[in-house]
Amino acid sequence: MKRSIILLSLLGASILNAQTIDSISNQEEINLQEVSITEKLPITVEKISSKILQKKNLGQDIPTLLNSATSVLMSSDTGSGIGYSTIRVRGLNESSINVTLNGIPLNNAESQGVFWVNMPDLASSSSSIIVQRGVGTSSNGMASFGASVNIETQNPSKDPYAEANLSFGSFNTQKYTIQAGTGKILNNKLSIDGRFSKIDSEGYIDRAWADLISYDVTALYELNSKTKFRFQNMYGKETTYQAWNGIDGETMRNNRTFNSAGAIYNEDWSEVVGYYDNQVDDYQQNHYYLSWMQDYSNHWKSNLTMHYTKGKGFYEDYKQDDRLSKYNISHLPFSRTDLVRQKWLNNDFYGFNLEVENQNLNDFKVFFGLSANQYDGDHFGHVIWMKGYEWQDSSFKYYNNQSIKKQLSAYAKVLYQLNNFEFFGDLQYRYVDYDAKYLPNGENLDDDFRPFSATHNFVNPKAGLNFKLNSNNIFYASYGISQREPLRADYENIGNEPKAEFLQDYELGYRKSGRFSLSANLYYMNYRNQLVPTGRVNDVGTSIRENSGESYRRGIELDASYQLMPSKFTVFGNVTLSQNKNKNFTEEDWVNGGVINHGKTSIALSPDVISSFGLEVHPTKNLLINLTNKYVGEQYLSNTEPTDGKLSDYLVSDVLVRYAPNWFNLKKLEFSLLINNIFDVEYESNGYYYEGPYYFPQAGINVLGGITIRL
Repeated sequence: MKRSIILLSLLGASILNAQTIDSISNQEEINLQEVSITEKLPITVEKISSKILQKKNLGQDIPTLLNSATSVLMSSDTGSGIGYSTIRVRGLNESSINVTLNGIPLNNAESQGVFWVNMPDLASSSSSIIVQRGVGTSSNGMASFGASVNIETQNPSKDPYAEANLSFGSFNTQKYTIQAGTGKILNNKLSIDGRFSKIDSEGYIDRAWADLISYDVTALYELNSKTKFRFQNMYGKETTYQAWNGIDGETMRNNRTFNSAGAIYNEDWSEVVGYYDNQVDDYQQNHYYLSWMQDYSNHWKSNLTMHYTKGKGFYEDYKQDDRLSKYNISHLPFSRTDLVRQKWLNNDFYGFNLEVENQNLNDFKVFFGLSANQYDGDHFGHVIWMKGYEWQDSSFKYYNNQSIKKQLSAYAKVLYQLNNFEFFGDLQYRYVDYDAKYLPNGENLDDDFRPFSATHNFVNPKAGLNFKLNSNNIFYASYGISQREPLRADYENIGNEPKAEFLQDYELGYRKSGRFSLSANLYYMNYRNQLVPTGRVNDVGTSIRENSGESYRRGIELDASYQLMPSKFTVFGNVTLSQNKNKNFTEEDWVNGGVINHGKTSIALSPDVISSFGLEVHPTKNLLINLTNKYVGEQYLSNTEPTDGKLSDYLVSDVLVRYAPNWFNLKKLEFSLLINNIFDVEYESNGYYYEGPYYFPQAGINVLGGITIRL
């Protein structure tokens, strides 16, 4: 099967290449031209336009919409793509991917992950997404440790409009989005856009429902042709029933949708007798951005953005027959009981980004960046109910700690053209000061937290070369170093203090554009002290990682498209063939003590083959039919390569039909039908290994339908 998939992929072509030049009309990019030139640098990069995002934007999360991109994998805890979803690039998850929104970091400062569920319907506000594979080029924010995802949002429309997007489908999924814009008002100086979205879904997994709302308000004030100010407020609120436990193999064989979260058992724990209704994750984020964009003389430009993000929320658990000493409660006449706890996170993230560029400095293009930010995070827990006891001290915090993380980042880039050659240099400096401590009366030795303090100074150089045969044929090569600090969870879950990670990335590629487009590259990513998942997870489903000594990821990526009939019939495909190995993996022996040396092993959750391929047909001007297939090879759940701990390979096919009739003199009218997993394949896209395998099953055949009306 693997050989057939590879051949089909190589014969195909990538719609993600063929359509990246599309964009929404009457809207402008908000950042400097550095954003648009990223595609032309000697790095491995792919751009997904707004048109591609909106094709399948019927309520599913950003990871689902990016699933067809090269070397990209996605998984959904709920199995439906709505709720908690994750993305991996070249086997690396969000904690190794630098995600920015208009240049501002989206990664949580402590986990370095991105929680897409906190920003529902982000795709409806996006003008493009640029995926850089490998170290890429420097940006503000956390270190890119294998990939970057740069999201650009839309500027307000120049013309007034109103638009509604409605979607309905399997698992009682509903999406309601309303957008409107004033167009240019106040002597053509001010324009304002607004969006409100509401998404509900019951999920494929039992009780894995999601209740999501978001809004986005953006105002652009153009003082004159050289000075612009932009304000954006983006808000997201999610309430989701927990589905992050996964399911063991034996249970899955009998009931693929079983969800152990919230389960209440009988006295001998042999049978589930009920479920706790409010076993939820409840969190909200409010993002504020204020930008000043300025054009100076002699082609100099700058963009200064101040930003502030407020996050607050909790997850709630029913704990059966739990030990009260774990909650620092010792004054009651009993030592164990059923109870309900809430674990809270209350955080503030604020700072600034400054970008300066000149793309017409003789034969040079130069770019500079400076950013500083601080994250203040309070972590605390409450007991809100006890069985058989009227618990009244709901303000009591059974653990209470605080983290403060300060970051400073600066970079300088230069691109120099000499005949058919372009030479690229990039130097980044990152300073990280990370301090986590107990607050008064907040110590709890039964909690995962341990105080720590760490300071890092990282210098990350990069260099590259383009050789242009002509404007449509380019060879490139690049080398880059990236270093980054461990995560909060790494300090909490590892007995010894984790080490900072070090990566050397080598990329060699070729790009061809035109009716037949091709992107091909070889990569070798050499890691030292890489923190890799052990296969185990903590009590909220986060992977437990350990330094693996030396490891590497190497492979070849091919992405091509061919327009058999221009504007009528396109075939597409991409394929990644890779090896992802720990050179000498060791782990602590928690039973007998000492260290177990496993030698050379496969890195967990890193398949050797990833492919997407299919075709797109326009039978008429107003009708589109798209067939996309996704193949993922088998992958281990643990770095120890357990024989019973593998995800099987899978091939999943989706069909999209869109029809846009010219009715009622509307600016836009579209009907969409998306059939996911049309062959009803049973597959699991993620998992972990803890005394046996646990899996995250994904939905069989399911349907989403939608309508878009624009006035």
